Amino acid sequence: MVGNAVLLDTRLRIPARKDKLYLLKSSKNSIYKVFCLLLILIALFAFWKLDFAERNLKSVREFVNKTPVTLTFKDNIKTKGIVFLAHGFAGSTSFMRPIAVALAEAGYLTVRFDFLGHGRHPLPYSGDITTIEGATQKFVNQTNEIISHYLLKYSPSFSMIIGHSMASDIIIRSASLHPSLNSAVAISAYTDALTAKEPKNVLILNGQWEPQLRSKSLEILQNIGVDNPKEGRLYGALNDNAIRKVDFIENADHVGVLYSVRTQRELVDWINFLEKDKQIFIGNNIGIWTGILFFCIFFLTILLTKFLPKKTSGRYQFGYMRFFSINIIACALPPLILYNFTFKFVNFPAHNHLINQMILISIILFFSLPPTQFKELSKSFNFPLFAFLFILFCIVFGSILDNYVSSFLLSGTRVPVFFSCLIGSIPLMVLMQMYYDNYANGWIVGNIFKLFLIISISASIFLDITQLFIMGYAIILFLAFALIFGFLANMISRKYNNTLSVGLANGIALAWTFSTALPMYVN
Repeated sequence: MVGNAVLLDTRLRIPARKDKLYLLKSSKNSIYKVFCLLLILIALFAFWKLDFAERNLKSVREFVNKTPVTLTFKDNIKTKGIVFLAHGFAGSTSFMRPIAVALAEAGYLTVRFDFLGHGRHPLPYSGDITTIEGATQKFVNQTNEIISHYLLKYSPSFSMIIGHSMASDIIIRSASLHPSLNSAVAISAYTDALTAKEPKNVLILNGQWEPQLRSKSLEILQNIGVDNPKEGRLYGALNDNAIRKVDFIENADHVGVLYSVRTQRELVDWINFLEKDKQIFIGNNIGIWTGILFFCIFFLTILLTKFLPKKTSGRYQFGYMRFFSINIIACALPPLILYNFTFKFVNFPAHNHLINQMILISIILFFSLPPTQFKELSKSFNFPLFAFLFILFCIVFGSILDNYVSSFLLSGTRVPVFFSCLIGSIPLMVLMQMYYDNYANGWIVGNIFKLFLIISISASIFLDITQLFIMGYAIILFLAFALIFGFLANMISRKYNNTLSVGLANGIALAWTFSTALPMYVN
């Protein structure tokens, strides 16, 4: 009788336990939904703040010769002058947007443009960027053309040019050829073109976390005759238009200095000092709100994976010796082969080498996986999932990056480059996803594969650094791609187990990244 009572009690407790599990799961889902809603609201607020930052401004895109130019200004208000903005290497006009908005709010017409081979410029650049006679002179000529065009068109009473990183040297050289420019501002500067008298009234700004450039800037002042120069001090006379000043922006690095409100204020204060005026300063936090919008969508995607229907499949313990041996071959062999011979897919050496390298690595890696896995591959495709990832990576994230960070949307000459990159990036990313999805410790194997890929690209650069140095930036892009897009894709694949859908989306996104963000260079 006691035994029956215990059995009855056990049976009664089973449904109660199921109810508790159900309630716990329901409670977790409710929390996830609340967080999803919260992230959506924050993302919408961030988007509104970005739009609100330019509520009083108008931006117009036009071309000078073939150079894409963006003008930003207060509509229906007479401008107080013109400020030209030049981006650094591998950048675009989007990097200069926060500064353009702040100066336009102060009443100035801002002129941003894409250098040859950068952003939306349809033509590549050529020549060595480290020599004055090479790419530097072409960039200087391009800048001079922009300056001459708008000074002639508007005849402003005040004009100034600002350049970041690589462009810091270019704008110093250009401003020296245009005495009508009232000032030049070099941000994250390295240049040897500055003299004691030319160009007029120079301000050099570096980020606090750029110690080498800060030292270089003080060395520049020393080279033009300033004894024991200090940051934050004015040297020279305003009456002679020969003021020289070096300063730093707190809590800023090489890129962050472009998004800092302190930079915006420093620039407006500099103009006020030169003009002996007091312009209204309206700073913006475009960088902060862009980051918030980006990462809200990033974390929202992670939370949404919790609601995907889970599809599991067996994990296969492939031989690690086979994996390492073939990956070592795939790492070492392509740079040696491609040093002597490459197929020509596009006219740009770095892009062309990258495409060849991705294809050759994919061919070698094909033998690292059992043939049975490729037979199963076609079963792991879901078009809605693929379409979601493509839209998320290339359109949603791509639009944010294109508007506020650097060019990321396909246009003009970059379209055929994109389709050529697909030939190498799709098989490479599908194979990488197979590593992630089919090995027992897929995340370890996948990251080891990424390391081998980076070593292989680095070896190619070392063998021909003159032609392929741009591929160093491809490594940075790949790391950023893996950290953001790759992470999200693997989160989804672990839950939904859709190797081909995820690999295909990653392949297209990687080709998109390389074709839009890498500068176009020809011999």
